[in-house]
Order: sequence, then C-alpha cells, then structure tokens
Amino acid sequence: MDFGFNESQRMFRDNLRDFLEKEIEPLVEPQEKKGPMSKDEAIDLMRRFKKVGIGFDLESLKDLGSDPFTIGVMVEEMFRVWPSAAALVALSFPAGLVVMGSEEMRKRWTERVENNEVIGCYAITEPEAGSDNRAMRTSAILDGDSYVVNGTKTWISNAPVADLCLLVANDQNGERVFLLVEKEVSPFDCSDLHKLGWRAAPTGEIYFDNCRVPRENNLMTMIASTMGDADRIRELGGDPAKVSDIQSSRFISTALNMGMENIIFAFLRSGMALSAAGISQAALDASLKYAKERVQFGRPIGKFQLIQEMLYNMTALTETSRLLGYKALWAAISGDPQARMYSSLAKGYACDAAVKVAYDAIQIHGGVGLSDEYPLERYFRDARMLTIPDGTSEIQKLIVGRELLGKGFAAYA
Repeated sequence: MDFGFNESQRMFRDNLRDFLEKEIEPLVEPQEKKGPMSKDEAIDLMRRFKKVGIGFDLESLKDLGSDPFTIGVMVEEMFRVWPSAAALVALSFPAGLVVMGSEEMRKRWTERVENNEVIGCYAITEPEAGSDNRAMRTSAILDGDSYVVNGTKTWISNAPVADLCLLVANDQNGERVFLLVEKEVSPFDCSDLHKLGWRAAPTGEIYFDNCRVPRENNLMTMIASTMGDADRIRELGGDPAKVSDIQSSRFISTALNMGMENIIFAFLRSGMALSAAGISQAALDASLKYAKERVQFGRPIGKFQLIQEMLYNMTALTETSRLLGYKALWAAISGDPQARMYSSLAKGYACDAAVKVAYDAIQIHGGVGLSDEYPLERYFRDARMLTIPDGTSEIQKLIVGRELLGKGFAAYA
C-alpha cells in the first residue's frame, strides 16, 4: 500500500498551500471577528478559489473527480487554514449537480456555476430529526408535475446565502426523495443561526411552505435521464458504450445496496475526518513552533518532557486521523461494502481527536492560548464544531457497532 501522494497530488497541494497563504490567510481573522459572510462576500471567496481549479463547473469537476484523493487533499488543506471558508466551498457541492439537470436548469445556472457564483447546501437535519433521521417530517408530495414540499430544516450550513439545496424529504409513500431545490424557481425562507465555531460561515434554518419543486428535479430522475442520453454522456466526458458497465459497477451496486442517503453520509463523514485532520495539523504546527521559541526556567519549553509527551500524542492523533480519513474516502469511492463503517469510524475518531489536539495546543501556549489575538482558541472552537454535524461522535460509535455485529445488534433500532 502506497501512503504517499503522487506528483500530481503533491503539485496540487503545494499550489493550494501557496494560494491559501497569500490570498486566504489575510482574510481569516477580520472575517471571523465580523461574523457570517454576506452573499457578496461568499461569492467573492468562491471566485478566489476558482483560481486554483476549485469549483463546481464541469471542467473543475472533471479535474477534481479524475482523482478523488485530490478532493481529500483540498479539504484537509482548506480546513488547516480556514474552516469557515472550507465549509462554505465544500458544502456548496450541490451546485455541481446542475450538470445533470434539464436543459432549462442548465440554461439558468451553467454560466454562474462556471464563474463560481453559485452557492449550494445540504438540507437534511430537522428540529426533531438530528441523529434520528428516521424521525424526519419534511414531506415532498407529488402533485402533477411538481413536488409540494412542507417542513423545516435546521443547522444548515450555507443556508442564508444558498442559491439551491439538495433536500432530503419523505414522499407520499413515506420513501426518501432527494430534490435539487432552486431558490429562484422554488422560493423558500431562511433565518440565521449563530454558533460556537466556523463563525464566518453562514448557517441557518430553512422553511418550506407549500414550496413547489419541479418533478424533474428529483435527483434519481436527473441521474437516470443523464445515463439514458448518449449526447449528454459524451458532453460530460463519458462513453455511452460503457454505460452498462457503469451501471453494473461495484460502486453503483453498493450505492443501491447502501441507499443514496448512506452514500451521501459516507462521503460527508470521510470529508469531516480529513477536515479534522487539517485542524489538528494547524494546532500541532503552531505548538511545535511555540515549543521551540517559548523560554521558561532558562530553556525552551520544548525541552520539557511533559511538553514532548503532549507533542507525541498530538502527532499520533493527527496522523491516525489522516490515515483513517483517506481509508474511508477510498472505501466510499471504490464502493466498498464497509464504506459506512469506515466513514463513521474515521469521522468519530478524527473529530474527537481534533478537540484533544486543539486542547493540548492551548495548554502548551499557556496564557496566550486563551487570547483571541492568537488562533488557538479558534482551532478549539472550530474542532468542537466537527463532533456534531453528520452524526455525533456517539452516533458514529453506534453505527460502527452495528456494522461490526450485524443488523440484529443495532443499538438505535
């Protein structure tokens, strides 16, 4: 097994690091103190990332999608510098789904997506359905050529500035339905929510009140329509002759077995693990630098045994988080039947580890670690944020237990 990045991945990482240092780091502290980004500020940030090939237009998706591990590198490096910006960009992925939409949808969005001017979000969590997503109440009832959506989604990243959302709801048969909801076509209301970390990232609650969403915006319909259109497949860079191979691939068959919702969570949780590794690395880097510079009792604190033990533990937690994150991402990409287990294992471990690493980083820095003039307290707040979304650490443990022992041992059944 090769644990190193190839030349292309290293080049992407190095270019991204240089970009983040020069263009993004100067924005971090002022915006974090100011609060959630406005729509204009969010779009300006999205446009900046287009310079390094990060976007949701067809060409960017082809480049990033040709090597999904590059996406892992992207998430880790962005969270190392600015989790709020990383969350804004990464969770805008539903904007990329318009490439599979109808001709009318593509006309509405393609140019703006190509310019990185479209912000997306995932609308999953509800006031009464957090960890227990079976309690989801938002409904999408088919009425002629439209779904009529009613319900509330909460703690939705990007919601206040989103142009569209990937909505998870229940249809008239009580089955899960995934709809790409365009705010311009199917208006919905939103209110702001404020939180412990990721303070520059907009978060809110979404309200659907008899919101009519075109039937063709059903994600499964969009996928089926695209797969059945040879011209669209060629436009997307595929080979129509190989569609049957794609449909029967291990990834697709596993996706069908796991369900669309589980596949979405597998990718999200793998990304959360690598996000946590990024924050851990930032806290570790700051601590290594400080341990060499800070002098107490006549010598650098890095010479103290207890400081070295803390650095050892921080390094072990960070490296393990990174390895678990990439393993989980590989499992999700390859359609491994254990993708659900690995992604929950990685998410639960890495997010808890990031909190511990950030805590020890503050401890190593002493008094200045508590100051908001230094980034340590932000690392801690941003790390703490990761332990809740996409399933709490406790839920991840129960998922892993169920996957290891079998259906009859589900603690949450």
